[in-house]
Amino acid sequence: MFALVLLALVLSVRAQALPGLRLKHRILHPSLPAPPFAHRATVLLSGSGPAPDARLVPDEAFADDLLHFSSAAEGLQDALYQVALEHPGDADQSQWATSSVLACHLPHSTADTLTIHLDQNGNPFSLDYFVTPVPHNGACPKRARKTSAQPGPAHLRPIANTTVVLRSPSFPPLPQLRVPPPVTAEGKPVQPPKEKSFLEKYWMYIAIALIAMTFAPAPPEEEGGGRAQAPR
Repeated sequence: MFALVLLALVLSVRAQALPGLRLKHRILHPSLPAPPFAHRATVLLSGSGPAPDARLVPDEAFADDLLHFSSAAEGLQDALYQVALEHPGDADQSQWATSSVLACHLPHSTADTLTIHLDQNGNPFSLDYFVTPVPHNGACPKRARKTSAQPGPAHLRPIANTTVVLRSPSFPPLPQLRVPPPVTAEGKPVQPPKEKSFLEKYWMYIAIALIAMTFAPAPPEEEGGGRAQAPR
């Protein structure tokens, strides 16, 4: 009995102590050399099954990194804020799953969403990253003239409202296939029988009706003029 209880506890601990996922981030510009990623947060997974629960633990330097990124992206057109999902045991950053947004949206963002896609075995393989609010056209906000009262990058607050979504694969319903037509021994489709005409279907009943009408007795003829009246 004690061994069974101990085994259940071990299995429960193993199910809850799933390895965490490491998230990286950086500022990337198409015309500049790509800098190395910095550690952003760790996603702790708990529970079992293909869709475990997720909890985000930000890195201690996350706020300082965002301020540094905002300062680095200031004045750079088309700069990207890139988030990467580190593959366990793979040090090649070019093989990591990444998602990017325009860095100009960082100073105005109040929330962001991380969507981690899982395969049918529950292993992560892709990442989507979004920040809000963003204009409908996705363009960078217009730059206003900087005044002494306008806050600079050092006064920007890091994004505090982060949502992590684990998305398992979903399969569309299977199409309803039509039953293949029957074929002959030669492999040709069986031709349906030709539909009969009205006379071909009901000629027997029509013939019986005509014969019955032919041999039916004629009705008795009425006496013409009726009885003769006696003379007065």
